[in-house]
Amino acid sequence: MSDFEASSQRPAPARILNEEQTPAQPKRQVFLREGTVILRWIFGFYDSRNLPGWKKPPGWPQIGSTWQSQKPNTRFKDVTFVAIDMDELEERNDGMPIRFHIGISILQTKDLHGLCHDPFPITGFQTNIIRSYHWAVEDSQYFAKNDSRFCFGQHECIPLSGLEGRLKELLKPFSPRILVAHGISRERIVLRRLNIDLNQIFEIDTAKAARYPLQELHDSTLRKLLQDFDIPCEGGLLHFAGNDAHFALRALLMIAVRDARRELKDLPTWVPVFEAVAQAPLPPIPLTRAEKAAIKRREREAARLQDELYQFRERWVEELERKKQPERRPSSTTSSSLDFLAYIANVRPEDGR
Repeated sequence: MSDFEASSQRPAPARILNEEQTPAQPKRQVFLREGTVILRWIFGFYDSRNLPGWKKPPGWPQIGSTWQSQKPNTRFKDVTFVAIDMDELEERNDGMPIRFHIGISILQTKDLHGLCHDPFPITGFQTNIIRSYHWAVEDSQYFAKNDSRFCFGQHECIPLSGLEGRLKELLKPFSPRILVAHGISRERIVLRRLNIDLNQIFEIDTAKAARYPLQELHDSTLRKLLQDFDIPCEGGLLHFAGNDAHFALRALLMIAVRDARRELKDLPTWVPVFEAVAQAPLPPIPLTRAEKAAIKRREREAARLQDELYQFRERWVEELERKKQPERRPSSTTSSSLDFLAYIANVRPEDGR
């Protein structure tokens, strides 16, 4: 028997046998998170029999609904989403916040319900139903040194002592409320340390609510959600509190859309409406300080060139006017002198004159 034949009959090493006999690893399951279930309940496609990973269905508060007798018979829970985001946070040694920026965005389900009864396609103006705010708390000098990238309204600078009152005044017309944030822990901690209660009935973390519809095992960044959902966003707009709060609500609408597309055979009539709002074009992006300075330089250069052009035109007009003037006639004295010279030139020597 040849060495090759002998080696081919030898038993395989134990390491290889173990690898071949190891069963395939079970696929990790993506569990349904509370935020996703809340969205199903709010938008009318909650099914207590379809809650993978849940031992028992949740209990729901008694909330009124939006409904009209005319078609489409869309029925939402009559609630208001309040998205909060915080950036530029500074704290004391004991953890008490002393300076930060807070973004607030507000979206009512009755406004969404109203769009479902408007003719489709929806215009850009109709999709502008998310109210957004950016407040710089105890940071009045920030915008003197930094660019304002908030593109959904005007920023404000407010004192920390006035924050709670401003929030209560802003949110007073909107109840009941659902608190929304992308990665909600920091916002929850800051509000608790400031003893500010927004009286929300639920909280939705869009980072976790997106897991099941996207079948993601881990939380996604807000940027990734915007990319996955085709929500327009310029690179420099994120990590600015007012913008992030606004984009969190757009992402929330698309989480509901993606979940409905995954779970339902017959899509609700609100799906294209939510997509139109979430994927609507952005308003004009605020100019940076460098861009504003460049515009001023171009304006000064244009003014200088305009002035030079004006001066050249004035000189050109003067030259044309000068050329158009008739030649001046010689004076009588000059004429007599010329006649005398002509006479002298014509005198002949033989004339003896």
